[in-house]
Amino acid sequence: MEDAFIGRQAILDLQKSVYAYEILFRSGLKNAFDPNLDGNVATQSVMVNAMLNFGMKKLVSNRKAFINFTEKNLLSRAPKLLPPDSIVVEVLETVQPTPEILEAVRDLKDAGYKIALDDFVLLPGYEPLINMADIIKVDFRMTTDPEERANLRKVIPPHVRLLAEKIETEDEFRQAVEDGYVLFQGYFFCKPVVLHQKRLTNNELSRIRLLKEVNRPNFDFNAITEVIAADTNLVHKLLTYINSVGIGLTNHVSNLRQAAVLLGSSGIRSWVTLISLQTFSEDKPSELFTLSLLRAKFCELIARRLNRRDLTPDTGFLLGMFSLIDVLLNQPMAEVLKEITLADELNAALLGEDNDLRRLLDLVISYEQGDWSSVAACCEHEHIPLGEISPIYDEVLEWYNKLQTVC
Repeated sequence: MEDAFIGRQAILDLQKSVYAYEILFRSGLKNAFDPNLDGNVATQSVMVNAMLNFGMKKLVSNRKAFINFTEKNLLSRAPKLLPPDSIVVEVLETVQPTPEILEAVRDLKDAGYKIALDDFVLLPGYEPLINMADIIKVDFRMTTDPEERANLRKVIPPHVRLLAEKIETEDEFRQAVEDGYVLFQGYFFCKPVVLHQKRLTNNELSRIRLLKEVNRPNFDFNAITEVIAADTNLVHKLLTYINSVGIGLTNHVSNLRQAAVLLGSSGIRSWVTLISLQTFSEDKPSELFTLSLLRAKFCELIARRLNRRDLTPDTGFLLGMFSLIDVLLNQPMAEVLKEITLADELNAALLGEDNDLRRLLDLVISYEQGDWSSVAACCEHEHIPLGEISPIYDEVLEWYNKLQTVC
């Protein structure tokens, strides 16, 4: 069976909360759709993979999934393979508004499906499709003329929501809001907005001190438990975590010292990192914390698969968790790392230097962004069979969904 990847990209609302995820299918060695791969097959593969291999709930965390459908998919009513409350039907830009297509889309609307028009360009004859649409997706970078942007909002019915694609900076996000867009797709939310004079809160300072303590070369259980004991909220979180189903203990733990010993140094380090980033992300888009967690587990599991002495799963977890800490704290990565005692190679990787850890992080980020050709190149360099990556990502999503019940 040919290797295939399923990726997801967040779609955010005006509050930068996750509204939905777009589900993307790619043949294993291509960054864009393979020209030799029938689009109908690609869409069917998305649905089969989502339902059978990943599971829709696990893949989109109880949000809607945007899925592309070709003309043949629509005419065969393929979207009806999935429940209407779980997906948004994306009509590809190549679909012509023929009477048969209009009938198919109307039938889907009547069945309760939301309709989105992908890569929208205003063309004659598309008015019936526009009127049936719930969401219209526009490549924001292709509509740079202010007059063109203003006219777009005028010709689209008031009930239709505008979604701006390829929003990569905070300035583009603000401009899109001004232009009437209410949904946004791109990686603007995980780009650092550096504020050199930003004052850290007492909670943030406390977590940084704790991070520094757990990352010292000589791990001191007594010193760490004393710091945790001074914060009743932390004690409660730690005991909740260790008594969760995910940890797998048979007896209830109610003693802080016992909890710390049972977790061990690597377990405490991972938990402190997780809780700290949760604190740092309180005033940030929730997807930032989600990405940090997914990167951490992805790096950990790939490191375990590589089974190398110089790249432990614990180091992989920390690498992923810290990869967005500059964005969470609105400070340059170099300044943040001065406050935390991390291993030299981990520091170097987080600062962008080329080493084994950086290449691991690059692999994970490439998968996250659907850059499949880079994923293939990274896998080849690390001698990982391409077909092993999607099952690892599946395990990451399963872990993340379980974690939501204890954090």
